[in-house]
Amino acid sequence: MPVFRHREDRVPVLVIALLFACDVAVYSFVDAAPLLVVWLVLGIMPKGAVCAFNHHHQHLSVFRTPLLNRALELMYGLQTGITSHGWVLHHSLGHHVNYLDQRTDESRWRRDDDRAMSEAEYSLVVGATAYGRMWGVARRTGKYLGTFLVMGALTLLIAAALVAWRPIPGLLVFVVPMLLMLFYTAWATFTHHAGKKTSSHFVASNNILHRGYNIVTGNLGYHTAHHYRPGVHWSKLAALHDSIAHQIPADCYVTPGMPWNLGQKVIGPPAGMPFAAGSTTAADCEPCVPTAASFAHMSSLVSR
Repeated sequence: MPVFRHREDRVPVLVIALLFACDVAVYSFVDAAPLLVVWLVLGIMPKGAVCAFNHHHQHLSVFRTPLLNRALELMYGLQTGITSHGWVLHHSLGHHVNYLDQRTDESRWRRDDDRAMSEAEYSLVVGATAYGRMWGVARRTGKYLGTFLVMGALTLLIAAALVAWRPIPGLLVFVVPMLLMLFYTAWATFTHHAGKKTSSHFVASNNILHRGYNIVTGNLGYHTAHHYRPGVHWSKLAALHDSIAHQIPADCYVTPGMPWNLGQKVIGPPAGMPFAAGSTTAADCEPCVPTAASFAHMSSLVSR
């Protein structure tokens, strides 16, 4: 019987495991704090990609065997600060269920007074409240609370043991990156939905159709498709996006952040891709990308 549910997961898991092995080697053999800080900084971008694949795994588990999945989640937790079933609760059972209602969305970009948050405020609030909201979803749904608590405690025990054995390497190789990546994950999700209308799946998300970005994040740029069918494996999101592109307005496409946006000037659907008419920017928000009117020269591609 195959070990992986989807063969496309083999290479990402191998690369992420090698990165973790490098973390363990640096922790074990490097004592100089400056070198440990350099390793911490160099690891931010790669571990951002790990955050994306941790997200994918907790939507659709990588392995067929639960024990292997728990082992993978331990590794992911020590790399990203998001422990086993954390994404399942906060994201799959929380955000995906509630993202069209900014009063209840676990990753809401509106304040309680209904005003839009800034990018910095959103990142701090969503990062700081992440585990409280995971707990709230677990209590509300009655699902996965035991696994979440046990695996979370085990991850913390391992992290504490690493710090106790080698304090400075333990902090700089594991604990500090775990905290950083928790808030990095929150920051990275801001552009997914902030400022968008919430009337349907087709207007509530931004998409990033950049090849390099989608290789590194496992097609996370196909975000409308991901919310439209959250159970679809990441490797199939591009095809799903193509099948629904005619329902997605032109201003649901954005450029990726640094470093992917270097040299990329065009914002909008790729040439030849159909799109729907209209703007998806919420009435009280400034558009962060051109509206569909900016693509009038492409009117022949608009789905009628």
